Order: sequence, then C-alpha cells, then structure tokens
Amino acid sequence: MKIKRDEAYARGKAAGMAAKTDPIWLKMAESVMEWARMSYPASRHLDYKSEVMKLETERLAADLDFTRFPECRWWRDAVIAEHRGFLDGCGDEWMTAHHFNWYWFVSRRLNTRYVGVEAPRGKCTAVWFRDSNEGPLQGNNLDDIRRPFQKFEPPSEGPSGKPFKKITSIGGVSAAVLCDEEPENIFPVDPIAVMPEDIKTLPDFVKFLQRYVEFFGPGNLIWVDPEMNSVAIEKSNCRMGVRWEKNGVSAVTACAYLTPEMNAFKKERDLLSYKMRGWDEKDNPDYVFWDGCERRYHRLLALTDELARSGPTLEGLANIMLDHAVAFPERICLAGENDYPFYEVANWTLTSSSSVLFGPTRRTLWWRIEDDMAIYETKPFLIPGKGVRVLEEWKKGTRSEGS
Repeated sequence: MKIKRDEAYARGKAAGMAAKTDPIWLKMAESVMEWARMSYPASRHLDYKSEVMKLETERLAADLDFTRFPECRWWRDAVIAEHRGFLDGCGDEWMTAHHFNWYWFVSRRLNTRYVGVEAPRGKCTAVWFRDSNEGPLQGNNLDDIRRPFQKFEPPSEGPSGKPFKKITSIGGVSAAVLCDEEPENIFPVDPIAVMPEDIKTLPDFVKFLQRYVEFFGPGNLIWVDPEMNSVAIEKSNCRMGVRWEKNGVSAVTACAYLTPEMNAFKKERDLLSYKMRGWDEKDNPDYVFWDGCERRYHRLLALTDELARSGPTLEGLANIMLDHAVAFPERICLAGENDYPFYEVANWTLTSSSSVLFGPTRRTLWWRIEDDMAIYETKPFLIPGKGVRVLEEWKKGTRSEGS
C-alpha cells in the first residue's frame, strides 16, 4: 500500500519522539559502537558518528533506477519525508542517522572494507511448523551478549489469531559474510513496502526478492503465505539462497548458510579473510566459530525434521527452542558458552517463545533470562490469546502452575 508523504512524515516524527524518551536508545547506540571497535579494529580510526551521518546524506541523495525498480516511483518522497519526520521528532541528527543507517553501515561498510578479528556474535533461531495437532506453530529465540541495561518483559497477550492476509515474515536471524560484496544501489528501499499487491504466491515473491536482492538483509528469514506454506531465505549483502519448506517445516539459525551456492560463497570469503590476516585455514578462531554455527544449523534441521515426522506439538517445539542436550556450539539454546579462548564475550539466549498461532487454543510459552541462570533453568510465562480459556494442563511447569 502506497504511503503518502504526510503519512510518512507523521510516522517518522512519532518514532523520533518515542526514541527521544527511550532511556535505552542512547545506551544501545554507544554499546554497538563499542562492539564495532572491538570487532573491526582496523576501523578504530574512523569517527563512526561522522561516517554514519555522511551515509545518511549519501543514501538519501543516491539514484534509484525506476526502469529497473518501477515499484519505487512513489517511494523516494516517502522515505525522505519519514527521515525528516524522525529528525524533527528526536531533534538529533546523529541519532537519526544511526536509527536508519547503523545496521547498513556495519554490513555494507565495516564488513566489506575492514576484516573483523572476531566473528559477529549474533545468534538466533526461528522455526515454523505448518501442521500440528493445534494448528501452525512458531518458535523464536533472541540470542545476544548480555547488556545490564536491557530488561525483557513478557508480551501483554498471546497470539491474535488473525489470519495472514499476505506473505508474512515470521522470524529472522543474523547471518553475514566477512569480506562481503557492496551493493551498487544504496538508496534505502524496503522491498516489502513497495511489493505489488498482486504478488500472492511464494514463487512469485522469491522472484521479486531476487530482483531487489541488494536492498535487504543480510540474514536468514522465514516467510509464510496465507495458505501457511513457507520458505527460508539465506541472505548476504548482494546474494540469496532459497530453501523451500520440507514436510511443512522451515527453520533457520544464525551465522551460517546451508543452500549450496550461499554455503560455497561464504566459505570462499572466509578463506579470503583468513589469508588477509595471515591465519591458518582451520586453526583460527573464526573457523571454529563458523564451523560450530554450521553444525548447529544442521542439528536444528534434524530436530525439526524429526518432530515433523513424529507429530508436531507445542511442547515438542519448546524442547527444540530450549535444546541443550549436546555440547556447545551445536546446542540451540545458549548459556554464555565460548567457542575459542580468543573471545572475551559470549552469547546467551535472552528470550525464547513457542506459540500456537491460531484457533481456540492459541497461546505462547515465553522464557526470559534471569540473573545468571540459563534460560532453560527458568519457568516460562503462559500467555493466552485474547479470549482464550486457559486449561489446567497448560499451566504445568509454567509460572501459572498452582494459580
């Protein structure tokens, strides 16, 4: 649906005003810059704030080929209006540039021009089951380093139960390639926002994404159509691989690609990055990290395939999302383990959710990290959808037990 300039401006201003009053906003911006200094030491001479503000100007002034991307004819004016609205709302040029460009700066500049000494720390997991005894199931883990100022509150209510009227993203995780390619097209475009409404099927959707391949990602994403069919997209800066669902299941985890062409491209670039740093092809911290991520991805697909064959249940999905039955790094759920003495930081699963999305039993089991406990050592919140009658058997093992 096309967005008018005044609507885009109002949306941007509201977001800017909300960010201005968010106490976490500035803390997170400083935190991610410190991460960049540690991860890309060759870039430490850069004034990140100046570089990102310069990108804001360059990207908004960049060309956009309407013969190649005709869907964007209305888009430029809306984007510029939204950025102007955000700036008016927050009153801070640096934070406006950071809000719209930091992720792009890391993936399209730091990760292409400065070889990192340690692999990206982000690791998450997303899972989709089309068929279960209660209907479609969705699982998501958020994994990252622990930041003392971050607090996690459970959702106020469970799944809405509203049907998908269009192709919908139900989960995404981080993935990247060191020494990646840089796109030729840099104007900010959200392919989903400009996608024609007549694209209804996943094959047509994938073709559309391939045409807009420079504008989104990197990362691994799961998309679902209104008929509950799914597809996983594995994405670098300028390339994408496609994994169609198997037995009604799609699953992705972070920092690895399993489609053959993406797997080969990543390993080619990995070797280049090792060579540039004078490292052995296998006896180095990045190889250990990347290899562990790939083995973890294979384990996730094996677990989801096994559950699909035995009969998906909410409990079965939750067991996958909280999996710690094997040693790190192959386990799905993380608890601060480290994969190489070189690294000073380690990831934790910060939140985990497993949900029945539709119907009279829709509900979410939601975990969060607390103190120094692994998330699988805590009890989940039971969060029913609006109007759903909670059954006593659902409460077992949750914080609602005995209530």
